[in-house]
Order: sequence, then structure tokens, then C-alpha cells
Amino acid sequence: MSSEVGDPDGFGVFGVLDEDADGLLCHDCGHRFTHLGLHAYKAHGMTADQYRHAHGLGRRGLVVAETRATIQENARRTFAGRVAFIEARNPAAASAAQRGGPNSISPAGLAAIRETARTRRGTQRHGTVVTCAWCGNQFCPLLGAAKRRFCSRSCASRHNRNTRGLSSR
Repeated sequence: MSSEVGDPDGFGVFGVLDEDADGLLCHDCGHRFTHLGLHAYKAHGMTADQYRHAHGLGRRGLVVAETRATIQENARRTFAGRVAFIEARNPAAASAAQRGGPNSISPAGLAAIRETARTRRGTQRHGTVVTCAWCGNQFCPLLGAAKRRFCSRSCASRHNRNTRGLSSR
């Protein structure tokens, strides 16, 4: 019997990684940890990949966000000086190997990843800075937002009132 995303799964929910201020919830024992992959190996005798597959989780995320940010920063700082690594790197080949290898993501895990991406859509920033046409403040619109010229509705309203007032005179 295969589990569906959202089904109860031990102490958690299948396909969902539960994180709060105390850490990540282990589906097997119900305790919270900073590094769930390490806990799964030491306490339950399974690799991080086996744990992800058993609980329908995505490839990433078995580490608390703060720890993951520290790891990423250390990697950026360290790998910048490794010329041979950078020259030999082939992201397309690595992605293809990951998708087709024995550690590929389960169908339930893929469904969870797609659902997370769908719910996040429109909640992240474009990365481009726009200057408000009315007040001059700079802002960064959301990905799902229409092209905006104003930082708020009040600025747009003031602009519209001002232009209507000028045209009627």
C-alpha cells in the first residue's frame, strides 16, 4: 500500500517536512532535531535518502533553515577557490544522474515538491527593484504580481487623483 501526500505517517504527515522553532520533526520517533538526516542515520539506521524515500520527502531540507544557510555560506566561501572543481562541474549531467539513479525521488515526493512549488508561486520576490512613480520609494514586487508602477494602492490613488485634477482644469 503506497501512501499519498498528506496521509498520516508515524508522527508526521507523508510528504511534509514539519519545521518549527524547536527543529524538524522525525516521522519515526516524534522528536525534533536540527539535522534530521544525521538523526535518522544514528537513531534509526537509515541513510538520509532512505528516510526521504520512506516518508515522501524532497531531496533537500533535512536540516533546519538556519543551519542550511550556514552550510551554504561556507560552501560559497570554500568552493570559490577550487578551480579544478569549478572547471569539472557539469550541472546538467549531475541533474540527469540524480533523476535516473537509485536515489531518485519517489512519486509521492515529486507530488509534494510540486504542491510546495504551487503554493509558493507568487509569494517570492522578482529580484528587480522598482521605483514608485508617486513617492519615489524603491520596492521589489512579488513574482505573481502584475507589473507595478506604485509601491502601494494609496500612492496609485494619489497619482490618479492628481492627474484627474490636472486634466479637469
